[in-house]
Amino acid sequence: MRNVDVLIIGAGPAGSVCGYLLKKAGVDCLVIDHATFPRDKICGGGLTPKCWRLLDRLMPGLRYEYNTVNHLCILIDGESVCEFDAEDELRIVRRKDFDHQLLQQYLQAGGAFRQDSPRKIEEQPNGRITVTLTSGEVVDCRYLVGADGTNSFVRRYLNGGRRDLGILALEEYLEKGVYDQTNHVVIGLSRKYDKRGYFYKFPNTEVDVIGYGDMSTDIDRFRTVCKDYGVPERKIRGAYISQSTDYPRHDHIILIGDAGGFANRVTCEGIYDAIKTAYHAKEAIVGQRPFCEINREVFAKMKRQDQLANRFFSPVGFAILRLLCRFPSTVKWCYDTKMKRETFLK
Repeated sequence: MRNVDVLIIGAGPAGSVCGYLLKKAGVDCLVIDHATFPRDKICGGGLTPKCWRLLDRLMPGLRYEYNTVNHLCILIDGESVCEFDAEDELRIVRRKDFDHQLLQQYLQAGGAFRQDSPRKIEEQPNGRITVTLTSGEVVDCRYLVGADGTNSFVRRYLNGGRRDLGILALEEYLEKGVYDQTNHVVIGLSRKYDKRGYFYKFPNTEVDVIGYGDMSTDIDRFRTVCKDYGVPERKIRGAYISQSTDYPRHDHIILIGDAGGFANRVTCEGIYDAIKTAYHAKEAIVGQRPFCEINREVFAKMKRQDQLANRFFSPVGFAILRLLCRFPSTVKWCYDTKMKRETFLK
């Protein structure tokens, strides 16, 4: 049996950042992931200004490749209705490389990593937690952190086996210039889409990532939406984005990132809150305080976003959005203000 203070399951942005912060705080931890890194990940790969500023603060000196984008274009029913240049750049990363670099930063800080996956979780009478891995090794820990994505093994343990999958996002990668010649982020919305449906294009350093997601996405719907935008067919990839924080709270079993359902309900941005909840997990563990207390503001924000998303994707919400998009300078001001307001940790 291996003994550690903290076992982190999942080596994506949430898990690697959490592990890095814990090691810097002198906490013994082990990160496990079933994948061999570098590994690909379904995601547009957009780091908003509030996201990369937070990452710069928590991991100073981190280097990663990204494509700089300032121009955003919003389409409604296929029509270009609002375009503007953001005050601060968006950094579009290739998740395969970005996630690998975060893991390397954790390892360089002295962190331990194993390619493995959990098979069984048991809570012991003394308050500690034992996790049996598929390799047969048993890890005894004081804290268990689930950072293993929407289909989280740790979350299913807390939920008694129930899965909360949420939105299915489907993507394909296009060679540069095949869809359009611009270096723009494109967001497409339509009343024809299912609840919370959206189309997107994110240009990273190598390819244009084309995606679509809603609450009942399937391959046929994805192909139909792509055809409407003049996007040629390529190999399809898919992943779920959880939209729920409805699970039992536990002082020593913590969910962060997509495992905890911390993706934005309106935009589906996930990396920012993955990093923020990773920081909150570190604060809870080091300070020996309940995560639900440290992360209270994020839980409350998720509830507000649920309410906002229901209004945003309603007929009235679309009518207001169409009207607002007639004033690009106002949309730009709202966007820039939002990016600044959420930059700093609370």
